[in-house]
Amino acid sequence: MIIEKYAQDITERLFDLGRSSNLTHQEWLNHTLNLLSLRYIFDLSSTQPTTSSKRLENLIDQVQWHIFVKASNLGDALDNAVEIVIEADQEFKEILHKTEFSKIPERILNEMISLLSNPQIKNNGFGLFSNYAAIAESMIDVKVSNQKYTGEYFTPKWITQLMARLVNPQKGMTIHDPVCGTGGFFVECAKLLSQKDQDFSQLHFFGQEINNQTSKICKINLLLHGIDNFEIQTNDTLRHPKFIKSDNLDQFDAVVANPPFNINDWGYEEFYREDKLNRFRYGIPPRKNGDFAFIQHIIATMKPDSGKAVILVSPGVLFRSGVEQDIRAGILESDIVEAAIVLPANLLYNTAIPVAILILNRNKPESRQNKVLIVDGSNEYNKLNRGVNSLNAKNIDDIVDIFNNFESLAKNKSGLARFASLPDIEAIRKNDYQLNANRYITAPRARIDIKQKRLELNRLENQRLQLENKMDRILEELEMII
Repeated sequence: MIIEKYAQDITERLFDLGRSSNLTHQEWLNHTLNLLSLRYIFDLSSTQPTTSSKRLENLIDQVQWHIFVKASNLGDALDNAVEIVIEADQEFKEILHKTEFSKIPERILNEMISLLSNPQIKNNGFGLFSNYAAIAESMIDVKVSNQKYTGEYFTPKWITQLMARLVNPQKGMTIHDPVCGTGGFFVECAKLLSQKDQDFSQLHFFGQEINNQTSKICKINLLLHGIDNFEIQTNDTLRHPKFIKSDNLDQFDAVVANPPFNINDWGYEEFYREDKLNRFRYGIPPRKNGDFAFIQHIIATMKPDSGKAVILVSPGVLFRSGVEQDIRAGILESDIVEAAIVLPANLLYNTAIPVAILILNRNKPESRQNKVLIVDGSNEYNKLNRGVNSLNAKNIDDIVDIFNNFESLAKNKSGLARFASLPDIEAIRKNDYQLNANRYITAPRARIDIKQKRLELNRLENQRLQLENKMDRILEELEMII
């Protein structure tokens, strides 16, 4: 909590400075992340001259922070430093943004340098839970919450934490996100493994992102978290997937993703003519909705015997009819759907609609074969002041507990079991292959306390009488005046 407070304070002060600059919000984020990266490289090389980071080993001694403090032309000095890093390691051409610090007023640059020169910044090391990592997360969060449309590339922390726990990453896993945004899922998976006292460097992350600026932010975000074992590609995942092996899609132990909802320009015309990578084996999705295009792409990237996927989807994926019902039926009949979890509305920055999580598993436990766990988590939320709902630790624990332990919870008649059901495929067929919770779960009726209700009614009746008496007195006073 202390780290988060420190990071939020630094971020707020940096973004306050940004309001006086000549840069857009996006440009300011790019420059502040680049500056934070320069500070990270300098501190890491001066503290750990034999860094274990393969990506940073060529940059030892390339950044000298004290030069910035004394520079007569600070903007040029910072731009030159970015160029030096790129020349020392060409991979950083795809990581750092092109900078124009020279366009920022000198006074603002000096204050930025002063903020990041605080020696406290390196007090918590250089890993997942460092100040650098916390500041990067805070910067990205501020950017997104100030411009809601960018939520397309950013999944709130409460969602990434829940989905990472549902993935349950294990040492040595390959984890893929075909729409990786700023890399939040990768960070949370690494944190989970670290919290189990396991080496998160044994995780292998593979991401693809359509937006070039967001792709760069993702790479910086991972580096500032001390994550080194990643490959991030930039392009359209459906039209130009980058992870190909022997002319087929590469396959992974786990896939975790928040694809764009209801996208209408997903490539229908191209794929209707030819499905080169054999992704749409359950059917070509509708022309104006690509939800099942992303879902089928993800299925094709799951390892054939053990692959697992956790996907955030629009609620319509669970019940829409027509072509999508046929596709959903094919997926359900193949028995790779382990669970559908309905979540509350207002959990995302860019839409108010409720969302759902679809969990796919090619190695379902025996108790769930030819069945699907349906979880109603629509009442699991915590209201935030800014009009967005979140999931707190208990909300996440409850949902994960139901997913992991439903059978034993139901056997022991736990209260949590009331919010889930495990229908077999025959029951799902009878419901037109729909997976929305109200088809299978009867909401528990609240117990009515008759005595309490009578007391409440009496209280309201007394209030009514008091108001009537007050109104009568006011009318009498008015009559006397007239």
